[in-house]
Amino acid sequence: MSSQKSCPKCGKLNIIKNKYCINCRFQFEENNSVEFQIVENLKKDLYGSLICITIFVAFMILVTVAIIFEYGLYGTISIVIIWPLTIGFIVWASCYLKGLSKSRRFTINRDFIEIVVPHKPTFRIKWSEFDSIVITKRESMYAVPTGQGVILGPRFVYFSLIFKGKTSKHSYEFESGKDFKVRSRKKILIALEESSKKRGKDFTGWKWKDRRKAKKTIKSNDS
Repeated sequence: MSSQKSCPKCGKLNIIKNKYCINCRFQFEENNSVEFQIVENLKKDLYGSLICITIFVAFMILVTVAIIFEYGLYGTISIVIIWPLTIGFIVWASCYLKGLSKSRRFTINRDFIEIVVPHKPTFRIKWSEFDSIVITKRESMYAVPTGQGVILGPRFVYFSLIFKGKTSKHSYEFESGKDFKVRSRKKILIALEESSKKRGKDFTGWKWKDRRKAKKTIKSNDS
């Protein structure tokens, strides 16, 4: 199973077994308790999104200029409709893309599970604090208000990790594709299932079809 860790000095991703950072030669502390870890950032996704936003804004400017050129003073009315929507989209995009370049980490330790995602509180739970894990999935469409009503935007997929104990219940929800890449999300759920079964914890809520696909992905990456 592929595992990575980030260097605390330069941020470079390293194989979990490395004793020294491949970039700055920082010496890692010995930690034999880590069973599974994924460390990643979404810089490529951020840069791609920024390019798309720039193209979108440039297109809206061209549309506005063309309308004013065609209809003169009456064409300025289009600005009242076009630009509030454009500005609203830019503000939403800037909030949504915030933190994509920063590292996020999912760690399964001998003693606990820890999830670190930028702009979210760090989540940590000990194996002794729960007896079962339930995975739930929900999807939502982003609604963009306009002068003509509401336009449904992109579809977002969220996964909730619910840790149930005898007297307590803890949960953590992350967005697939933003908090963790889709490929990483599949690896995380496989690792959770395998670690849970190793400790005699119940695990429910994951489709076998996704499990087979994820295992193939892991094997192809490790080979």
